[in-house]
Amino acid sequence: MQQVLFRVPGLDLPIYGYGTMLFLAFVLCTWLAARLGKRDGIPREAFQDLSIWLFVFGILGARLTYYFQYRDRFQNFAQITAIWDGGLVFYGSLPGAVFGYFLAYRFQLKKYGVSHWKIADIVAPCLCLGLALGRVGCLLNGCCFGNVSCTDGCPALYFPMASPPRFAMVERGYQSAAGFVLETVNRPKEEPAIVYAVSPGSPAEEAGLRPGDRIVQVNTRQTPAFADVYAAFTSDWPRGQNALYLEVKNQSGEARVVGPFYPQSIGLHPTQLYETISMVLLMFALLAYFELRRYEGAVMVAWMYGYGVHRFLNEMLRTDTAPVAFGMTLSQNISILILISATVLLLIARTRRPVDPNAPTEPAAPSAVELPPATV
Repeated sequence: MQQVLFRVPGLDLPIYGYGTMLFLAFVLCTWLAARLGKRDGIPREAFQDLSIWLFVFGILGARLTYYFQYRDRFQNFAQITAIWDGGLVFYGSLPGAVFGYFLAYRFQLKKYGVSHWKIADIVAPCLCLGLALGRVGCLLNGCCFGNVSCTDGCPALYFPMASPPRFAMVERGYQSAAGFVLETVNRPKEEPAIVYAVSPGSPAEEAGLRPGDRIVQVNTRQTPAFADVYAAFTSDWPRGQNALYLEVKNQSGEARVVGPFYPQSIGLHPTQLYETISMVLLMFALLAYFELRRYEGAVMVAWMYGYGVHRFLNEMLRTDTAPVAFGMTLSQNISILILISATVLLLIARTRRPVDPNAPTEPAAPSAVELPPATV
């Protein structure tokens, strides 16, 4: 996880991993759509215009869905615009993108005379590419994380100190905040924070933290009381700060510095990587099927089946979303609707005129006109 990739020298401007991957997804999906459109004789400019409409309205729909699903995470209205912090629901982007598409078609695409079905087939592999890159952004940001990895044989990711998974696992009581716990029994919050126990083999133990140490400072923050230490590790922990060092005093009153060390979360299912791998494989399958499709719209239907099944199963491994209906998460309920819609679209697509495999894929050049012989 790397929430902040780097900072612009001289400006101290952070470049976020999540936002960077969104930008790459926009550029590469536009390129892929233009390349696929060229095969069907659609000008590149059509997809360059369309991509802006889809991106803007898709982000808007994804952000609004996230807001209504996690409204308690927003303290003020300004946070709604902070998409670089993460917080986009893909299924929310679909209605936004569809709305943006029809606006784009009304004002810009209609003049090209391209069918909706043909556009859908071109967009389907691009959705896979965008999802694959977007989930890399989720991995860098630490969002959309999985549940606790079941056994030592399961794949697992260990997220750093500033990541949302670390906060979530601590809140649920699955782990300590930084590899140690404080004395809390009969201890007022105004009293100094004393280390009660240190997890064996943890970075905290390797850095030299010992039970009985009194914490005086957390990084650059003076922490004279238990309440200050608790706040430093929870609500007040700075974004992107993964290193931790402590100034402590032992039972004899001797001061020393512990660290820096790098606490981690417990091992979690890498659901972000599962989706990236799944979408890359699905993208190549759709690109191969693109030339073999018998009906316009078939590629989009194949994407709906593939992603609907994948997302339903992947949600079973995630732990950042709660059930909303029928014992399933919002995305699982929408996945079922996507699968039903795919079946309906398949039946409609099969009633359309089959795609002619021998039809020219690019506009034919005007043929030379034979003129009659000139007379003298």
